[in-house]
Amino acid sequence: AWRRPGLMPSTPPPIRIEDAAAYQSVTTEQTTGGHVWAAAEVLLDFFRAAPGLVAGRCVLELGAGTGYLGMHLARDLSPSRIVLTEMEQGNALGWLTRNVEANRRAGVPLPRLETAALDWRWVEEEELGAEAEGSASGKADGGREGGGCEAAARGPFVAILSEAWELVVGSDLVYNEAGMAMLPRLLGRLLCSRGGARGVSMYYAHTLNRYEFYDRDFFAALEAQGLSYVQAWPQPEGDGGGLGAEGAFSGELFPEQRIVVLRISRAPVDR
Repeated sequence: AWRRPGLMPSTPPPIRIEDAAAYQSVTTEQTTGGHVWAAAEVLLDFFRAAPGLVAGRCVLELGAGTGYLGMHLARDLSPSRIVLTEMEQGNALGWLTRNVEANRRAGVPLPRLETAALDWRWVEEEELGAEAEGSASGKADGGREGGGCEAAARGPFVAILSEAWELVVGSDLVYNEAGMAMLPRLLGRLLCSRGGARGVSMYYAHTLNRYEFYDRDFFAALEAQGLSYVQAWPQPEGDGGGLGAEGAFSGELFPEQRIVVLRISRAPVDR
């Protein structure tokens, strides 16, 4: 492309995350959201190597924390729309929004990026509400037929579930028992086929072997929701290099922590 002599293509300002003091001043509960974790950087590198997964797509990020991953995707990989979500509890959403707005003020181009509340406990609240309605109407299933993708959204969940997401992303979201139990239930609702003929997938950067039994229980909970998962990065080497058909690992006595990128989908995936 022609450029006037002496003019260089403009480089967008770097994305910056406010420091720990700012995090403590904004939030009332300090958890994992005040830090950029290595898994987010790994997932960003994965998408940079495969930009077509993001470009032109409607993207939802779960547990966005600082906003590091979502802001880089918005700035560099041209999604049609990207919504970064966090829970309101502890003002986690306020911290995420503060980082996004600070980067906007610094000139980072984030025209298609939004932030929104998404508390994973809404899934449980919705299920309890359906059970109560079912008891009142004499239907054991709360009036739902089939559950999962067919279940009717209600309450604050409606805005999220009514969108035609084409890609869901997240990094290091399983670090306690609550997250391990709730994330698969949330994905069971999100990963439906509204995003097109291929359905919706989540690319999730996960640190394996961080907590004893969490990986096993997490993969079992995904399968219980009718979800499939495959290791997208790094490519497994041989029979023991990645996840087995049931999420089994190499069988090492003291396995090393490592970050993998998983593709999670409702439709069966080739392993």
